[in-house]
Amino acid sequence: MTIKKQFIILAVVIVLIPLVCSFYNSLEHYLRSSERFLMHGSKEIKRFDTADLSKKDIQSLFETLRILPPDVEAVVITQDDKIIFTSIPCIKITSSNGLNIVWDCIAQSSDHYFYQFTTINLKDQDVALVTRILRKKNDNHKPKDLMKTIISVLLVFVAILTILLIIMSRTIFRSIIKIEDTTMQLANGNLRTKVTPENKKGRQNEITSILESLEKMRVALLEEQNRKNRFIMGISHDLRTPVAIIKGYTEAITDGVITDKEEINNTLQLIHVKSNQLEDMINSLINFIKMNDSMIRENLITSSITDIIKDFATEAEITANVFKRKIITEINLDKDIQVSLNKQLVNRVFENIFSNALRYTKDFDEIHIKSYYDENNVYLIIKDSGIGIGKEDLKYIFDMFYRGTNSRQEEGMGIGLSVVKNIIETHGWDIEVESQKGIGSSFKIIIPYKKETK
Repeated sequence: MTIKKQFIILAVVIVLIPLVCSFYNSLEHYLRSSERFLMHGSKEIKRFDTADLSKKDIQSLFETLRILPPDVEAVVITQDDKIIFTSIPCIKITSSNGLNIVWDCIAQSSDHYFYQFTTINLKDQDVALVTRILRKKNDNHKPKDLMKTIISVLLVFVAILTILLIIMSRTIFRSIIKIEDTTMQLANGNLRTKVTPENKKGRQNEITSILESLEKMRVALLEEQNRKNRFIMGISHDLRTPVAIIKGYTEAITDGVITDKEEINNTLQLIHVKSNQLEDMINSLINFIKMNDSMIRENLITSSITDIIKDFATEAEITANVFKRKIITEINLDKDIQVSLNKQLVNRVFENIFSNALRYTKDFDEIHIKSYYDENNVYLIIKDSGIGIGKEDLKYIFDMFYRGTNSRQEEGMGIGLSVVKNIIETHGWDIEVESQKGIGSSFKIIIPYKKETK
């Protein structure tokens, strides 16, 4: 049950308890009141003028008397103080002093009967109707028995509401305590303890949804922590080699181990190369960290992906000629397609994949650059005929610091394709890879775009 429904029920219970008590109080007052036995519309008896009843009035009067309940006794007194009808034994029909006779009867029997005076409006005159009902001793037990039943039902009802109130309060309180403990553990950096929401049937609510979200957050934080640890270990490993070389050759020159001028020049040149390599590594690491900044998504600019791909293909042809690679381009983009992007980062993606194609192919090998579009996407394919990627390495190539078996002899830190993947995902694009060892690799970038509305 959801927390919203529980609070609604809780509110209803809180409102119902006083309402039930009020209803009981009103019912008890009514059952104990003598007024419930009397007819509505009772009035003080009026002074009557002497007048005779017509046949129509008599007919109307007897129609009224006919609807009285069988346990109600009645007396009718006319305006001239005549008793023209009576079902009360102590009162007889008389032509005078009818009202006094009624009062005498009431005085003698009021302890045993309820009396009521009512005026009946006839056509020609008004008459007084006096009714009475017996105060039966065993009737006193009926209200008591009824009250006992009502009280028992109300007590059971209130008890059920109270138990329901306690159960819901405990459920809500326990769930809140669970959230508090979980958030406290996460705040203290304890990411190893699994968040276990109640998954029993019927126990799903907003609290369990929050706990499930906290579990997802815990897993994400744990993965980020592990990623951070791998990142630091990768930095330590990859930076150690050029630093050790620079340090070793510097000490060798300082200590006079290397004295030959030509050898010193070669050593200094090597130190310079390793310094540049170290600088490139640091820049790559800094750029990789920046890739995780969500601000990139907020600063994308709508640009022509058509122009960017055509410029890239042109530059790739020039670069391929320098590196003695055969470039084959097939750009089928015959319209200007606008896409939200960061031009510098997109160029990095294209250049990174193309530079890998140059690195892992031999002189005069072919590199294909193909681009086309359909109703929803622009596609860019960069395909080489190089050493390829083994099946066992293919699913890991976008992991940070991962270097496949075919690339371990090459310089690098294994973060180039991680950067590519990060940039692609930041833009909301997709990338697919097909590769076969010894045959080559094909990277396909899928760029969604919005169709023009006419």
